[in-house]
Amino acid sequence: MSEIGVLIAAAGKGRRMGKNINKQFLNLMGKPVLYHTIKTFLDWPRDFELNIVLHPDEIEYFKDNVMPLFLASQPEFNLIAGGKSRKESVNNGLKNFSDKVNYVIIHDGARPMLKKELIERTYLAVKKYDAVSCGIKVKDTIKVVENSFSKKTLARNSLRAIQTPQAFRLDLIKKAHKNYKKDKALDDASLVEELGKKVYIVNGDYNNFKITTPEDLKPAEIILKEQSNV
Repeated sequence: MSEIGVLIAAAGKGRRMGKNINKQFLNLMGKPVLYHTIKTFLDWPRDFELNIVLHPDEIEYFKDNVMPLFLASQPEFNLIAGGKSRKESVNNGLKNFSDKVNYVIIHDGARPMLKKELIERTYLAVKKYDAVSCGIKVKDTIKVVENSFSKKTLARNSLRAIQTPQAFRLDLIKKAHKNYKKDKALDDASLVEELGKKVYIVNGDYNNFKITTPEDLKPAEIILKEQSNV
């Protein structure tokens, strides 16, 4: 068994998509969005346990529509029922790793343009720093606005737009989830920060954006096609 656990968070409903179907299952290059996310991890040349957290109502849909796409490679999936919030869903997934797992990589199911190189970079960093998040430099000027008026301009060189994957020592992120009493959290790294621990930021990828609106599908398709030709 491996010391690495991978948790793919795919229990959200994606209300901003304006679709009847969960954004994780929307068609992207002929296959569900979630398929592409999972495949990148399966192509990563390391052994790991894989926990996929799904909305309870969509586990059977996943079994019928996504799992058959992987029949040739026959990977082992642990399908976990999500909770009422992302935090609760991730926590459910964390509880279902074996005792062999020391480090966990958490990734959003709706980020299918992930590259293996970013996974590896994240994994190597977590073994050194215990808590890691991916982030990209902010290109635009960011202002704090109050009552529609600009109040303050933030220094771009100290800002990062945070992505997943995020990776943690498993006992640390479990402790962070246990100690955080609010229902919602911005991300898992923020829970670790609440413990007073520092989170190391590795360079992310501008193409590794989250599919949130229908307009995101077209650029996602272009990026995936370019990556498949590399």
